[in-house]
Formats: sequence, C-alpha cells, structure tokens
Amino acid sequence: MFKRKITTINFEGNEIRFLVSKGEKVKSWITRKVPPELMNQGLIQDPVKIGKIIQSSLKKLKAPKRNVITSITGQRSVHRIMRIPNIHNNLLEETINRKAKQEFAIPIDETDISWRILSRSDNQIILYVLAIPNIIIDHLVIALRTAKIKPKLMDIKPLALQRIVNQETAIIVNLESFSLEVIIIVNHIPILVRSVPLEMGDLTMEAKLDLLSQELARTVKYYNESNKTNRLPENTIVNLSGDLFEIRHLEARLEETTNLTERLQSQTPYTVRLLKPRFSIPAQLPVAKYAVNLGLALKSKK
Repeated sequence: MFKRKITTINFEGNEIRFLVSKGEKVKSWITRKVPPELMNQGLIQDPVKIGKIIQSSLKKLKAPKRNVITSITGQRSVHRIMRIPNIHNNLLEETINRKAKQEFAIPIDETDISWRILSRSDNQIILYVLAIPNIIIDHLVIALRTAKIKPKLMDIKPLALQRIVNQETAIIVNLESFSLEVIIIVNHIPILVRSVPLEMGDLTMEAKLDLLSQELARTVKYYNESNKTNRLPENTIVNLSGDLFEIRHLEARLEETTNLTERLQSQTPYTVRLLKPRFSIPAQLPVAKYAVNLGLALKSKK
C-alpha cells in the first residue's frame, strides 16, 4: 500500500498519537500525553513546546520526518454543502468566499476556506466547503517547524475517519475521553459533523455512552428531516472509533451484562459495529484509538 515509511501524527484531546507505516504494515506507534495548558481538545496552545515534544517523540520512535502527514482538529471547523450558479472557474474563489461570509457564523477574514466540487450542471455547482480558523493551522505549522518538519500533507479528522471507513454512505461515531463526534458520510463526504467537547473528565463510561446515544439520534434525525428525498438508507452502518471504544476499556468500565450494540441501537435503527480497517495490522495495535492515524496513512495513496 505504502512504498516508503509514512509518519502520521494525530492531535487528540491532550494526547499526540504517532504511527509509522510501510507498505501494508504498521511498523510502530506511540502516544504522548501533554499538559492541558499546552494542548486542549486537540487545539495547540503552546506550539513551540508542542513542537519540542513532537521532535523528541519522533526520535524515540525512529520515525522519518520526510513523509509526515498530520491531522487538523475538526473542533471549531465548519462543514457545509454549498450551491452556487454555474460560473467560470476564475470566479469561484470570490463567489464562495462571499457566500461563506453571508452564511457561516465565523469571521471569514480569520478563516482558511477550502472546497471540492461535488457536481456541476448547466444551472448550478454543488460544492463541499470546509472552513478552519487560521489560528488552528498557524499554531500547527509553528509546532511542526519547531520539530523541523515540513509535512507532506495535512487533513482534518472527519476526512481521515471517512477514508478508513471507506463507505459511500455511513455514520461514524467517535468517542474519546474529552470529546465525541457524530459524522454522517454521503457520497464519501462528511457532510454533517457534530462535535461535542466533554469538559467534565470525571463522567463515567456509561454517562458518555448515553450522551453519545443522544447525539447520534439527534444528528441522524436532523439529517433525515433536512434531506427527505435523500434519507439515510436502512442498511447504513454506524462505525465506532475512538480510544474509549477499545475492548480493554469496555471490559474494564462496563458491566458484563451490558451490550454495547443494544445501548447504541436503542437510539438508531442502523447496524452498529466496531471499526474494521481495510488492511492488515498488528494484533496489538488499538485500532479504534489510532483510526485517525490509519486514515491519514491512506491519504498518502491519493
């Protein structure tokens, strides 16, 4: 799959997760916890100190710096399907920025906007538009520069998860210690992303699962009611990812009589299953925890 070693870096909560792959094999991985004053909810607060942690971690892991792919947190980002008249390509940027300024509840002048054309007809263009605050990208670039890294690629977390799931239509629920996400994928695009910070780190696993179930039901209902002619089909899969869906956590924190699938499916008619990567991995790798890294590695194929 990958001809050379690829280093992927994912910023999650107060952890930095590193994974090195080569060919079809995952070679090594490591997670570094960092103080919340340096990084919180995956948002880098002190890029210089984070950069030094990255540098020392890559040295310990013996990871290459030439082929590095990093995640960008989905926190505070805006994902939107936008429809505009069919105009000439040289007018696209101006038109998209103007429409985003009208529709997005964020300061556009302080935001990086990117887009992908989904379809084009005689009358209109349908685009997937992504807006990320400049400060998030700026702090990441400073951290990587401090670590003497020039990344090959950057990617946001929802797109990385979509890539590892690799389903045209899907639901992804991602549960971490300090955040949860519900992502709806249509035509391989994360068109609806619901991110909820879990500031109360003392919530029990049961409480977090209950909150996730509520957000899953709410997000699916909103999508289906907003897209009555293109509702999610009955065979849609709910894919589970995130550190708290690792088996060791479930066994340690849930009662033996608890059925995880039943807990989540009480809020959704769709089939629920743990994440299934498309390629072989070491048995010891906590797949749900490193799902974003695996999705980043797949981006090297693009």
